[in-house]
Amino acid sequence: MTVDEEVRSARLVRSFQCVVLPAMLQSAEYARHVFQGVPNATPETVGRAVASRVERQSVLYEPGRESVFVLTEAVLRTWPGTPALMLAQLDRLLAVESLSTVRLGIVPWRRPVPVLPRHGFTLCDRRAVVVEAFDSERVSVDSAELAAYEETFGRFERAAIFGGEVRELLLRAMKEFRDLGDTVTP
Repeated sequence: MTVDEEVRSARLVRSFQCVVLPAMLQSAEYARHVFQGVPNATPETVGRAVASRVERQSVLYEPGRESVFVLTEAVLRTWPGTPALMLAQLDRLLAVESLSTVRLGIVPWRRPVPVLPRHGFTLCDRRAVVVEAFDSERVSVDSAELAAYEETFGRFERAAIFGGEVRELLLRAMKEFRDLGDTVTP
């Protein structure tokens, strides 16, 4: 199955990210920056990829599904474009975090990470893991690999903050981006 098919067919999606926002949470403009950085990207391929990514996010709103996202705080601090882009993106995170089908956790920089993260990954139910690299994603259904990623996700999930603490952290980050204003140029 493709990445899109795996995500769309899963009832439980769990995603860990250490640098870039999970695909399911990216605004169109943020996603545009992600895809523009891929080798050999053209305006046409970037446009199609952004449209596909944004359309895939509709699963966040479907009843009967659960999505759990765990990020390191570095994800909020590693940003493309302008402070205005990140303000819009963080506002989107606040909105998505309030959905009953979504849990958003962040491992704050003041806590040690349980393992040093090397890359992001997404678990689709308990049947597949999508492993993300700079220019591609691969789907694995290998049971030993899947078990290792599930155990790793659990460790990051236990280290993360959720709920009101996440909202406070997002609001603090938004204030910092507002303070940056337009003093930063991409």
